[in-house]
Amino acid sequence: MIKLRARLYSERPDVIKHREEYNKLTRSHRTRVQKARREYLRYDVMMQLSNDDKPKCACCGLNEHTNFLALDHIAGRNEMDSEPELVKLGYSSKLKSIKWFNWLIENNFPKGFQILCKNCNQAKAFLKNKNQCPHEIMRKEEAFARMDEQSSFEAGF
Repeated sequence: MIKLRARLYSERPDVIKHREEYNKLTRSHRTRVQKARREYLRYDVMMQLSNDDKPKCACCGLNEHTNFLALDHIAGRNEMDSEPELVKLGYSSKLKSIKWFNWLIENNFPKGFQILCKNCNQAKAFLKNKNQCPHEIMRKEEAFARMDEQSSFEAGF
């Protein structure tokens, strides 16, 4: 009898409307709290990986806004799955967002990850770039050119 009364009460239109409004309010509050927590964790991870007073791109040095920055797998996401050191720590390329941030923090920020701006990160992903940002390619070319200059200068003696 009590169960029937409770069911009839919960099926009343005014009770259903009140429950929907309550759930809607608590859902939006949960969403705001989760978003704030995710942003805090993301910023904390970026600070740790940047080793600077402000998160910045490891390639071009961009640090104007954290929304322009991304966490990057240095060797590539799928290649990191075969790193025995990371696999032993429980790493998987399937980790996303908060789970990935928490994994990085719990494992004391293992090597193999860096902060890149979204431009450098996207450029690095193109197959023709062979997992290198164009800035990195240019720096290597400049270094080789300087080495050639030095060797031609030394050859003159």
